[in-house]
Amino acid sequence: MSPREGMTRRNEAMGPRVTLANVAERAGVSPTAASLILNGRANTRLSDDARQRVLAAAEALNYRPNLMARGLRMEKSATIGFVSDLIATTRYAGPMVRGALRAAREQNHTLFVTETEGDLQEQDRAIEALLDRQVDALILATVTGRIVLPERRLPVPLVVLNGSAGPGEYLSILPDEEGGGKEAAGHLIGLGHRRVHLLGTSDPQHWTVPVRRRIESLLTEFSNADVEVVQISLERPVWDFEAGLDTATRAVTLHSPVSAVVALNDTLAAGAYEGFRQAGLAIPEDVSIVSFDDDDIVSFLRPQLTTVALPFETLGRRAVEMALNAGSVPSGELRERMVLQLRQSTRPARST
Repeated sequence: MSPREGMTRRNEAMGPRVTLANVAERAGVSPTAASLILNGRANTRLSDDARQRVLAAAEALNYRPNLMARGLRMEKSATIGFVSDLIATTRYAGPMVRGALRAAREQNHTLFVTETEGDLQEQDRAIEALLDRQVDALILATVTGRIVLPERRLPVPLVVLNGSAGPGEYLSILPDEEGGGKEAAGHLIGLGHRRVHLLGTSDPQHWTVPVRRRIESLLTEFSNADVEVVQISLERPVWDFEAGLDTATRAVTLHSPVSAVVALNDTLAAGAYEGFRQAGLAIPEDVSIVSFDDDDIVSFLRPQLTTVALPFETLGRRAVEMALNAGSVPSGELRERMVLQLRQSTRPARST
């Protein structure tokens, strides 16, 4: 049987859509009475017997309400638009979308997901297309940390996910990078390290809001504890394995001794593992490493990596909750805690 034949048979088995009028006829009530009962309207003066007949008829006929028509009547569509810059090409986006999908489903909403590939014209088109479909709210998500808000005032609530909307009418939900920086720095300070190499910095003009908060928090915490920080900047603006290998190699060859390292993400840390291995240094016996993300892609590292987790799934969930309750949430930023995942890549500083 071909796929086309299978679809035809499935459609035939499903039959025509059951309407409210069908339910009313089977229950022996008017369509208006059936609508009131199925929509849970109170104080209708309809008998309990009528209510039971309508509910039984709806179940027997497998009645599904026409959500589009109901949305037009109630000015609600039970849908949310999710516009992201780079969903398909960035693995971090998956947990954000998953959290948003689960939260929407729990709230009996459908999530419409679209990607712009960072094209601002495409972002505008996506937002207008979703508004044409009468979505109840919009989520504008970024995996790069860079956000450009719509120029016009929107008729529905808008929540910025994983980026800052700045001061104004819109809500933002993003990781608490300042708190994450304190967690990472505090861990190495508590282990007695007095000199730390920071891998992955770059020209501050290129920092997004989250990156700026992460780096500045680290530098502030180490400065307050009188810890020397050696910054090993990127030679190309990508936090990947090769950059981690390069920065670790330069740290050893140009800025020894190296005893404690903060890598600005887990992929950099993976490259640093290899760089230190090639230099004959063991982790954590010779070098302690702390990183950021808690990315499954580096779960193969041994010893396992101590890292500050980015709560992407929780962020997606919270964005939906904020979007559907925008009237009761003050505008501004909500920051989600980043938790240190303590594993085997750090140890107390050697006494001198």
